[in-house]
Amino acid sequence: MELQPISPDAVVCAQTLGKLCAELGPESVNEFISQFRSLWPTRIGRLNKAIADNDRAAGEDSALSLKSAATMVGAHDLATLAVQLQAAFRTDNQALQGSLVGRIEGAGNAILAELTKPGFPEHALDMYRRSA
Repeated sequence: MELQPISPDAVVCAQTLGKLCAELGPESVNEFISQFRSLWPTRIGRLNKAIADNDRAAGEDSALSLKSAATMVGAHDLATLAVQLQAAFRTDNQALQGSLVGRIEGAGNAILAELTKPGFPEHALDMYRRSA
């Protein structure tokens, strides 16, 4: 399985987050971002525990949960890494699991830095509306 680099120019797709803002409102998106941020250490912890315990089912479940959350927030590179990690758990590729979790942690930290910029959801909504 080839590992793709994280795109530095597309940490978070503002269009995806802007669409979510249009549908739910900035307040709801701010709450989602807050939950994403507060759950981040738990998500990484669950992935690391699944690796340490060699628990393929828990690893697949954790990777799937991460993929869903990343997709909702427009973090498509992170979602791709989560899909790759899910496959690594499914095939019991332990070396790849550890490598991917490290990359996921780095990508997630970059995403959180972007998402938590003041006014980011409103900016994303404005970009989405201008493109529609």
